Amino acid sequence: MAGTLILGKNEFKLLDEIGSGTYAKVYKAIDYQHQREVAIKCMLLDSERYGLLCVVIREINLLLELKHPNIVQLYDIIRRDNEIYLIFEYMNIDLYQYMIRNHRPLPDIQVKIYFYQLLNGLDFCHTNKIFHRDLKPQNLLLDTKGTLKIADFGLARDATVPKRAYSKEIITLWYRPPEILLGTDIYSSAVDIWSAGCIFAEMLRNSPLFKGDCGIAQLFCIFQVLGTPNEKLWPGVSSLPNYTFDFPQWQPTSSLSKYVHLSHNKAEDLLSRCLSYIPEQRLTAKQALQHPYFVQDNE
Repeated sequence: MAGTLILGKNEFKLLDEIGSGTYAKVYKAIDYQHQREVAIKCMLLDSERYGLLCVVIREINLLLELKHPNIVQLYDIIRRDNEIYLIFEYMNIDLYQYMIRNHRPLPDIQVKIYFYQLLNGLDFCHTNKIFHRDLKPQNLLLDTKGTLKIADFGLARDATVPKRAYSKEIITLWYRPPEILLGTDIYSSAVDIWSAGCIFAEMLRNSPLFKGDCGIAQLFCIFQVLGTPNEKLWPGVSSLPNYTFDFPQWQPTSSLSKYVHLSHNKAEDLLSRCLSYIPEQRLTAKQALQHPYFVQDNE
């Protein structure tokens, strides 16, 4: 869709539609004023979409606060009548599309570079008490220089102290941690670490590690790899709302390398510590960044 979009004193040349959803369209454009490529997210807001307005305001507020090399940059917000336009830096492709085009697992060094950047952006979010709550390859953007940036903060929330109940309607199914699937509404930034671990595994195998088509199927996919959780494996699990002692019983796999191409033990250790059943035992993003996996001479 080519054309010119005039928003107040700003003029943009629309080059192409690069995304479309129920409530928004995203266009690649040229910002004439600043002579740069941008992505314009256009949303129609009306009285029937109050919930969407809340999501947009939340995303705007968080992105204005989170300025980091591994978080997508929001340049401007423009309101026109019942439309709102978010002007972002343009990124060439998302990680999901990139992996699809590759048709094979990413090289180990590339996985290491992308995963480090993901953790770096995530550490900045968590340091600022922000949970992303929807990490997945589609929400990780790449440019031609190999920079990865976290995007789409529509489900993100700021942490509260003391902990309180949050929504359970978060995180795309394949990247949703077991505590959410089992019904808890009290959780921490560890939910993002689980999602990041799933993305790490997906880059190494070029397909999702846990690929259920509903909540219970997703749990069973996890159980078949990590074992069916019990009080010994995960103290307190039987008290979660969706837990039942009637779950099929699977034993933990002896090595994640059965499911994921892991070039050395340090990669397996990092992955297993991101995918711990016990949220408090998962590495924090800051701890993960210090893991020996990222040391250059560890091959």
